[in-house]
Amino acid sequence: MKARITLASCLLGLGLTAVFSPAHADSSGANCEVRKDGDKNKGASGPCTFSQRQGYVDLDLRNGNTFSLSPGAKANHYKDQHGNKVVRSMNGNEQVYKWENGKKIIVTFPPAHQTYNQSGAAHKSYEPGETAPELADLVGANGGQAEGQLESRGYVYKSGSTSGDSKFTNWYNRSTGRCVTIRTSDGRYQSIVQAPPFDCGIK
Repeated sequence: MKARITLASCLLGLGLTAVFSPAHADSSGANCEVRKDGDKNKGASGPCTFSQRQGYVDLDLRNGNTFSLSPGAKANHYKDQHGNKVVRSMNGNEQVYKWENGKKIIVTFPPAHQTYNQSGAAHKSYEPGETAPELADLVGANGGQAEGQLESRGYVYKSGSTSGDSKFTNWYNRSTGRCVTIRTSDGRYQSIVQAPPFDCGIK
């Protein structure tokens, strides 16, 4: 009887660990440059690690500094681990994170690599954080009505989370192998960005 209780306790503990363990972010190598507004010379720069999970972004610089950004109320608006406001802008394979005090981090990704879906067929490359081109017309649409459009275009719901007044949902398209994260606020899609397949539970 005692052995059964001990075994049950162990299993329960393992179960709770599985339930409460946070999902790991998908990471990729990039080049990060830190500078102030108005600086003509390049600031400290070098290899860094970019991680993104359900709207959260982590930047790990080679000098040991880490910036953990949580999504704000608007698309591409964040707060760092100290509560400072950060705004992201994107252009091609470059993302710029700008703080209110003028500091900014320019993240440059290597050229997009081609990925493959589960059948082994090649599909168009994507850049994490950029608007999904085939879903751009749904940004601003009513969430309830737009779900039908997502499904008709081959996307299926995979997971979701809530942060403040925003809801983040992950959708996966098996035919293209594309994962997207949608931020919904006030009942409308505020952003639809491409995400690493890991965010959709695809390894």
